[in-house]
Amino acid sequence: MFPISEFLRRLTVLLAIAGLIWGGAYVASPLVERGPVLCTFRVVSGKSCPTCGMTRATCALARGHWREAMRHHPLVVPFWVAMIALIWVHRGATASRQREPWRRVSLYVFLCVLFAATVFRVIEWIPSG
Repeated sequence: MFPISEFLRRLTVLLAIAGLIWGGAYVASPLVERGPVLCTFRVVSGKSCPTCGMTRATCALARGHWREAMRHHPLVVPFWVAMIALIWVHRGATASRQREPWRRVSLYVFLCVLFAATVFRVIEWIPSG
């Protein structure tokens, strides 16, 4: 475990990063909703990639529109929880033996969320008829 001052410093940095992401998503929300599709995969194939809709979902989440966020991408909340955990665990430059297992776990959880998003999108590609 690290000292309380280190914990507060890391928490402050994490909250600052989360605040910047939330603030940017909140401000950009009107532009994102009216903007063009920027996903190269979607433009070329006509199908949504695993993270298609995540920007719109994040903007909706920043405005407090949970239902709309889930409609844009149902894994937006697990994605951001895993991302925050990943930043929290990996942000420190010094690696201690006690923290090393958590680094792997946070990375695996984040990769599992991305894998679930991929599976979710592939299932959408299957014709329903």
